[in-house]
Amino acid sequence: MRESLLDVLQCTDCGRHPLTLAYSRRQDEAILEGSLTCPGCHRSYQVSNGIARMLPIDLEAANVAQADDAVALKQSEMRARDEQVNDYERMWHLNLFGKLEIPATLRYLNLKPNHLALEAGCGTGRMTLEFARRCARLVCIDFSIESLKRCAAKTAQSGAAKVDFVQADLCRLPFRPGVFDRVVSCQVLEHIPTLRSREEAVGSLSRVLADGGNLCLSAYQYSWLMRLFGRKQGQHSGGIYYFRFTRNELRSLLARNLVVEAINGALVYHYIARCRKANG
Repeated sequence: MRESLLDVLQCTDCGRHPLTLAYSRRQDEAILEGSLTCPGCHRSYQVSNGIARMLPIDLEAANVAQADDAVALKQSEMRARDEQVNDYERMWHLNLFGKLEIPATLRYLNLKPNHLALEAGCGTGRMTLEFARRCARLVCIDFSIESLKRCAAKTAQSGAAKVDFVQADLCRLPFRPGVFDRVVSCQVLEHIPTLRSREEAVGSLSRVLADGGNLCLSAYQYSWLMRLFGRKQGQHSGGIYYFRFTRNELRSLLARNLVVEAINGALVYHYIARCRKANG
């Protein structure tokens, strides 16, 4: 992470205070090892391998025994994502699907060269470089640390500058209100395991989006094809929960916090939604 990331961070747990930084190793602008501390609740977060580790305390491994059902499902997915990093990279159908998905996402997002953008759920970086090359600064979050490491390595290899990585939970984003000009979240919402958690995630995304800013979000579609051959909800291999949305379900969820301008179902496999945060 770069020290400038402090401009947008706040404590995950108390949600009120900016953070102080202490570091033990840096390289040019990048803080490679160190810690972030909340002056209010005194929670400390580690920076390791250049990634700010800012999970809520209930998602940390030490708290598995106290986890409720929703948290337990999230922890299960975190482990699966960490273990399946290499498998995910080899999913040819996702790369093929991206030929249609990426242009549609970029069109809805409408990134500008002066924008600060958030990619909420970057995974191993399937779309990250497309966003990074179109904006001034990009912050990428995921709760899988191994996915973040892979994404960071790809970004560094490409030479993309001004990209920061944060391990975080979509439902409790560690950022100050209204700091991002654009927010994008691709194929993440369907893996959040309860309606309440999905509502929290959309609320969290809206909170960090600037007034008038665009949010582009995609999620599994409960299409005619899935009605014939798939299930509305269940688990993928390794314990990854999924939920498929009807158009009305997705619109209703997003409209709690955002102005829904369009939901495109032409790709059949998932919806792409364009939303805007109302001014004021």
